[in-house]
Amino acid sequence: MRPKKLKAGYDAYGNKTVHKESYSVTVEPDEKYWFLTIPGVGVTQARTLSEVDTMARDLIEIMTGDRDFALKQEMKFPEEVEEHLEAMKRYREQSKKANTLAAQESRKAAKGLRQVGLTLRQIGQALGISYQRASQLINC
Repeated sequence: MRPKKLKAGYDAYGNKTVHKESYSVTVEPDEKYWFLTIPGVGVTQARTLSEVDTMARDLIEIMTGDRDFALKQEMKFPEEVEEHLEAMKRYREQSKKANTLAAQESRKAAKGLRQVGLTLRQIGQALGISYQRASQLINC
């Protein structure tokens, strides 16, 4: 039996609905599946993260009759995992800043060694880089 085609502006039960511009979906891991909660609409699940958008849109269309809307996803994890994710973000930002400072110092060191009279090969050996990279640092 074919599913009944929904009329725009009506939900699966034939009730008139209010069109919304966007919906929010909260995505949480739940053992083997992803649990999706859409406030004011309902809940469903997806087997993989790539199915989240499709499953959420299907539920919204079935329950509200809306076909044209934006979907905002928010991942929600256990508190302990959230703490690790926040720490990871902090460390990545610190690493990014440290890499920028290290690159600046490498350029200064290469230029200083060149002023002393070292060749590109010698500068490369001193800094642990190729002579081509030493040339790039000097010409930055």
